[in-house]
Amino acid sequence: MPRKSSVLSISLPPDLAFNLDSVAKKEQRSRSELVREAVRQYVFLARWRSLREKAVLKSLEQGLKEKDIERLVDEERSARRR
Repeated sequence: MPRKSSVLSISLPPDLAFNLDSVAKKEQRSRSELVREAVRQYVFLARWRSLREKAVLKSLEQGLKEKDIERLVDEERSARRR
């Protein structure tokens, strides 16, 4: 049966490893759980930044201003509520 996870070995400076262990103990979680959560959050934010950059470029190409974008977002939110 194929492995359901990949093993990743990382090196941390002693102070960061100490802080990781302190948080893990306080939250009663493993180092691996904390690192997985940190990677999930980093990947989510990286994708969000990439999407935002694409949206900014697209809006510039279309000549939209910040007020136009706010208006379009408000219109879309209102339409979804109906």
